[in-house]
Amino acid sequence: MTYANNPQSVINGFYSSSRNVFLTLSIGVAMYGFSNSFNLGVSKNIIKDISLLIFLYSLMTGINNVVLFNNYIKGLEKEQLAGEELPLYLDLNGWKRYLYIKIYFLVLLICIIFAAFTRLYIRRF
Repeated sequence: MTYANNPQSVINGFYSSSRNVFLTLSIGVAMYGFSNSFNLGVSKNIIKDISLLIFLYSLMTGINNVVLFNNYIKGLEKEQLAGEELPLYLDLNGWKRYLYIKIYFLVLLICIIFAAFTRLYIRRF
């Protein structure tokens, strides 16, 4: 039972990483809105570029989080199929729902990135 040694740490890490994704996204949104307070167009564009990079960082962190957590769940399922008993408190279906919620959020983040990039691209040209 190698995968189920400390599932509480894994789920805590998933929640922590999810929180980091949400916080990083909110920093990017704040910077994007803050860029409108500049009078120079160059300054606006630089701050908006930085906010887009923060959006992308948030997206990459979220994708990495989803992939790692999904791999952990698959490892637990393999152990279960091999005949090893998992602790009763592990609700793999519940954990999968958290993955789906996170994936939905990442899809929304992709839409935000696309909209911000399109708006910035249209303004420049």
